[in-house]
Parts: sequence; C-alpha cells; structure tokens
Amino acid sequence: MIKVVRVTSVGLLLGSFLNVCIYRIPRGESIVFPPSHCPQCQHRLGPLELIPLLSFLWQRGRCRHCSAPISWRYPLVELLAAVLLSIVYLRFGWSPELVYYSGLTALLLVISFIDLDTMVIPTQLVGVGVVWASAYNIYTRQPLLDWLLAGALGYGLFYLIYILSRGGMGGGDVRLAGLLGLVLGLKQLACALLIAFVAGAIVSLLLLASGRANRKTAIPFGPFLAIGCYVAAMWGQATLNWYSGLFF
Repeated sequence: MIKVVRVTSVGLLLGSFLNVCIYRIPRGESIVFPPSHCPQCQHRLGPLELIPLLSFLWQRGRCRHCSAPISWRYPLVELLAAVLLSIVYLRFGWSPELVYYSGLTALLLVISFIDLDTMVIPTQLVGVGVVWASAYNIYTRQPLLDWLLAGALGYGLFYLIYILSRGGMGGGDVRLAGLLGLVLGLKQLACALLIAFVAGAIVSLLLLASGRANRKTAIPFGPFLAIGCYVAAMWGQATLNWYSGLFF
C-alpha cells in the first residue's frame, strides 16, 4: 500500500510537469525555462502554488496574484497521471515494463491534451515515441517482423483513411497510429483500434445528441487512439477474449 501511495505521489508530480509540456510545446517554448509562472500576470509561482491538486483547491481555481481562472486541465492531468501510473505499477510492479509503460503513458497524455487544445499532434512527440518503443522492443527482443509490420499497418490504414476522408483524419493521427503499431504489435493493435473507434463513435454521438457538435464539427481523434493504446497495453488479451466471447 505504501508503495502505491509513493507511485501515486510521483504520478501527481509528473502530471504537474506534463502540464508544462502541454502548454509550452505547441507554443515552441522551453519546457525548462523560465520556471512555472501564471500565463496571465507572469508572476513566478511559489512552492505552495505548485503542489499538485491541492494548490488548485487552495486557490479555488484562480491565480493568487491576478485572480485569472486556472484551467480545469491542470488538476485533471495531474489526477490522470497519478491514476494511470498507479495502474501501470499494479500491473507490472517494479520492472523494466513499469519504466517503459510509464513513459509511454506520460507521452500519450501530453499528445492527447495538445490535440484537444490545438487539433494538432506534434510530429516531434510521435518521433520520441517511435524511438522509445523501438528501443524497448529491441531491448526485450520482441519479434522484429511483428512490430514493424504492425507499425506499417497502423500507418498505412490511417493514411488510407486520411486520403478517403479528404482531411477529416489528420496527418498527426496517421503518424500516431503507426506508433501504436510499434508499441503493441499486430494482435494488440487490432484491440487498440477497435477501442479507439468505438470510443470515438460514442463520444461523437453524445456530442451530437447534446447539441454541442454537428456533423461538420472537427473532433480530435488522438485522445481516442491514446485510450485504445493504454487499454490494449494493460488488458489487451483480456479485452480480446471478452470481445470474442460476445460472438462465439
């Protein structure tokens, strides 16, 4: 239990750093300098203002100095990082897989929220993921043909969708789908894409039914690919067995 609490605490701190990445990377800013500050009044944040989750609650969602509202995204990312990394720890324990999937989870969180904010998936972030996944696959001696074919399949399938949709699917989604193939291999890639398309369809229908979107509204698909990748990586075989059991 103590170990889980420690991992959760690390996840909260990591989530705070991921928020910096999500805000600064699309703007072409350094993720190291200057130190964390209010984007409105530029006041440098003190130690009490940098405590994950608690500082948001303490300040009631506003900057202490200029009273500018603080985005809900900040506590949400911190909470998600803590929960998702705790699940990775419970799934793999202290192992190379813990390091690998924690890094992958952090990367997918940054990609997802940047896509939600800007409708763009930075190519350099996908490139980091490609290097990360390839290094792990080589280190753990994963079947070379499996993950290379899966990467090519994910990329090729989404490139075809990109062409047929005439821009409805973005180029960043194409590259991210290729990364998913490298991470998951052929079998788990199918699971991830199934989850992504189902989740995307459900959210789209809910947005249409609530009037918050129409048929022409662009909806970022990167977060759904990230969800599919995470679920497939954690529970891929169990998910496939459950899905097969519905029909056989």
